Amino acid sequence: MSRAADNDESGPARRKVRNDPAAKLPPADTALRGPALGVLEVATIGRGVVVADAALKRAPAVLLSSRAVSGGKHLVMLEGGVAEVDEAIAAGVLAAGDLLLDRVMLAAADDQVWPMLGAPVTPLDWDGDRGAEAVAILETRTVCAAIAAADAACKAAEVVVRDVRFAVDLAGKAYFTLTGTLDAIEAAADAARQAAGDRLVGAELIAQPAPELRGRLFR
Repeated sequence: MSRAADNDESGPARRKVRNDPAAKLPPADTALRGPALGVLEVATIGRGVVVADAALKRAPAVLLSSRAVSGGKHLVMLEGGVAEVDEAIAAGVLAAGDLLLDRVMLAAADDQVWPMLGAPVTPLDWDGDRGAEAVAILETRTVCAAIAAADAACKAAEVVVRDVRFAVDLAGKAYFTLTGTLDAIEAAADAARQAAGDRLVGAELIAQPAPELRGRLFR
């Protein structure tokens, strides 16, 4: 049920996500992806390109993105079959050496994770969504931690990913927001905390957002 994004930098193609009456992706975005997703977060831009090269030479994974982000970091995102992505990620980790900051490998990424990869994501106004009674804001030290946390949250409960920002203007940090019923948000936030571990900066919950924030948390 992820919303379409307004992106200020290039990102991977969209994937079809769960039905959402308030916003649907265009027909061109319905191609299935993955199912595996692998992301490597590297401390320097030059080594990040080397990592992408090593990963792609090792296995026939699909390169979704190889780009520099705030904090002088480089992100390499790969998708494809589980074995292919696993091998590519292993080669990338070896090439990164001590410059590897973080990594995530999801054998079957949740449907709502794929649209996040083109972050920043600005959601459509969700003020009319009656199921969005509570909000969670998850902030992590790394992009990989945010992806892992979002995947865990979406698999744990019926929630909707809203805002997403990866590293841009955040000194390398990342955040995403979720809406849903209070019970669902609490369960999703717990799963996200566990997935992020010590990479979690903070997890905040709002049971009923103020009318001025409802529908759009960041103005």
